[in-house]
Amino acid sequence: MTSEDKNSNSGNRSPHHNLKNIPAEWSERVTPLERTLVPKFAARAYHLPGNSLCADWLQYMLNNHPVIGICCHHRLHPLKTRQRCIIFLGSFAFGVAITNVCYLWFISTGRDAEQEVFSIDLNAQDSAHYSVTAGLVMLVTVGSGLHTIFDRFIWSVSACKCCRAGGTFETNSINSPRRGRWQDVGTYLVVLLVVLVCTAASFIVIVRVKMDDEGQTEIPYIQDNNTTLTDIVDSVKDFKLEDFSFMKAYCIEFGVSLFVYYPFFDTVLFSGVLGCYRLPMLGGRPYEVRKEEKKNNAKSGARRVSAVEMA
Repeated sequence: MTSEDKNSNSGNRSPHHNLKNIPAEWSERVTPLERTLVPKFAARAYHLPGNSLCADWLQYMLNNHPVIGICCHHRLHPLKTRQRCIIFLGSFAFGVAITNVCYLWFISTGRDAEQEVFSIDLNAQDSAHYSVTAGLVMLVTVGSGLHTIFDRFIWSVSACKCCRAGGTFETNSINSPRRGRWQDVGTYLVVLLVVLVCTAASFIVIVRVKMDDEGQTEIPYIQDNNTTLTDIVDSVKDFKLEDFSFMKAYCIEFGVSLFVYYPFFDTVLFSGVLGCYRLPMLGGRPYEVRKEEKKNNAKSGARRVSAVEMA
């Protein structure tokens, strides 16, 4: 085959040939399909057009779960495997950081993390007493809240809904060489943010181990001005593996939250019960289905009006 034949064949190639797993017969339908689904995927939509309740729940979990979504996301989802791995690493590092920051705050301020805030007594044959400590309240409220905000923030920045197909600032059609120029900016920003978070988390873990090992009640370098950053870094060589035993407990908690609490609470949000099925964000799938029906009814009404005018 001559170079001219190769060039002619490449010129006749479908403009959508770079999209993975898209059959050739779909080439003319890729752009509208992409412009419909990509913004919904980026916005973590509960409902996709034409899906049943079970299909919507399944796609929501497969596309949005921090671990399962790495391998099971939709082929048109704006967040690919590499981006999801970076987001997962950032989420893990931020969780480590915020957990240890709460721990250091209790130590440095002299407050007791084990102080009982309230208790729950179960009247059963074997009377059970459950106490909720100040440390647990801090982690569940401040820690979990900041962790959730961080996760949603890096997701939104990396997905970059406004610059994707169907977004407000979509550069041009799928055939344009300019398309996608700004789509990767969010990914680069997230990579930079994750690197900074991992660095901060590593530093905080080292500070905690140093304080636990030496029995300090003042945070080195921040409250204890006699300690320099060099002293903190040099102390790492004296640490033992047992000094990081709290990381094992955090990994177990992180795993339980991913595979137990995450499916449960996201299913509650998906159901829309928290928003009475009508409020934005909390209305879940019923709110999005109702919104889609209104949109379709408006389009149908506009078509009927135009048909009557033409007649």
